[in-house]
Amino acid sequence: MRVVTGAEMRSLEKKAFESLGLSSLVVMETAGSRIVEVLKGEYAPLEGKRVHILAGPGNNGGDGLVAARQLLALGARVKVYLVGDQKRATKENAANLAILQKLGADLVSVDFKQLHKVKLSLSFADLIIDALLGTGFTGPLDEGWTALIQLVNEIQSPVVAIDCPTGVNSATGEVSEAIRADLTINLGLLKLGNLLYPGRAYAGRNVLVDLGFPLRAEGIARELVGPAALNWLPERQPWSHKGSHGHTLVVAGSLGYAGAAWLCGQAVLRGGGGMVTVAVPEGIYNRFAPDELIVVPVPEAEGGTVGEGSLEKLQGLLQGKDVLAIGPGLGRSRQVTKVVQTLLASWDGPAVIDADGLAALGSDFLRSVPPEQRRRWVLTPHPGEMARLTASDPAAVNGDRVGSALNYAQQWGLVVVLKGAPTVTAAPERVYINSTGNHGLATAGTGDILTGLTAALLGQGLEPLRAGALAAYVHGRAGDLAAAKGPRGLKAGDCLPFIQEILQ
Repeated sequence: MRVVTGAEMRSLEKKAFESLGLSSLVVMETAGSRIVEVLKGEYAPLEGKRVHILAGPGNNGGDGLVAARQLLALGARVKVYLVGDQKRATKENAANLAILQKLGADLVSVDFKQLHKVKLSLSFADLIIDALLGTGFTGPLDEGWTALIQLVNEIQSPVVAIDCPTGVNSATGEVSEAIRADLTINLGLLKLGNLLYPGRAYAGRNVLVDLGFPLRAEGIARELVGPAALNWLPERQPWSHKGSHGHTLVVAGSLGYAGAAWLCGQAVLRGGGGMVTVAVPEGIYNRFAPDELIVVPVPEAEGGTVGEGSLEKLQGLLQGKDVLAIGPGLGRSRQVTKVVQTLLASWDGPAVIDADGLAALGSDFLRSVPPEQRRRWVLTPHPGEMARLTASDPAAVNGDRVGSALNYAQQWGLVVVLKGAPTVTAAPERVYINSTGNHGLATAGTGDILTGLTAALLGQGLEPLRAGALAAYVHGRAGDLAAAKGPRGLKAGDCLPFIQEILQ
């Protein structure tokens, strides 16, 4: 599903109106109908329900006014609060308000100095519709609007927002003060601000409705990753064998971090990889019990990490492999950096680089690697690692997750899987926003599983962008299933059995 900002949506609608000869009033009528259809599905029966609609002077308010009329026809007890300067109402808004006036609808003009009256009236609502600002809000809000928002949030009635909760920036998800909706009805296309935190926390559950005409969004390079992404998985032939599904070399682990290597290797297998060889420093080799992993000890450096003395054996292990996964639990030192850079420079196949492996990716090294090699790389940083890569800080990265991932991907011609809420997967030409996951995944080891999953999908033939995006989706979905007993206390290893269930 394509994802747009409010400005992009308005541009797409304008082009559609011009090319198709559509009437904005007709489209608003359709929008109102779709809103009511959702309300019928979520809050039926509507007959007799007290539905209170907060309507601004723009087209978001106009959508609410159409919905008000149709709700009246269904027998709902509708009350409309007109908020803002009605002299500045759009022509579509004014036209629908005139119809309601002729119908004798219950209309109240809101005076910000008399909000105590609004609070008393709203407290009787069975359902509140936020049709105030929608995607038109960019901030800041003045004192009257802020007080109204706070008032709505104090009332216990369920709230449905049209297109975007008032106070949420539809492009960035930024919030200073916003209406906290239980449900947000996205019109035409999903709005980016409803998917990015903190806006996502105010949008509640997002639903998408069409506007009755196709939107030509070919120029929009953002998509939400959902269950349909599982169709990217290649078909497995009945006569395939372990060599058909990729052999991954995992270079991971150090003294105290054997678990990172084990989790990564297990995730390769659970993700459908045919074989995995895990190369670890010889000092932790005896911590691996016999199982399906091929574990190979390599000479270690001081501190229990891989080092320059490991290179000959590691380069030999790379021969005949399909994918390289490097970084989980490696530790940081000059020697580790040398190992990571040497292996990546000599490897022209797909690679997943995570955790301590990312620390080796200085700009001088990246420039030394041909673009043809870098385009096969998938980097999986968390915000702190992304901040180091971009000489930024984690707050700035989280403040523009899409931009941070996309800019770095475009700068170096590779794929970035920026972990977090939500995980963003970016290549120079496209961005995928993940739809799964929960706070239970904020625990040690889950990133190692994501690395292994990505490697498994690369080994089965997915190109790097789709491998990263699908791995993020499956990883988050496994976390959601594992959190059924409660996300607090979830361990990374709890996710492993669910990966097989999801991929089938």
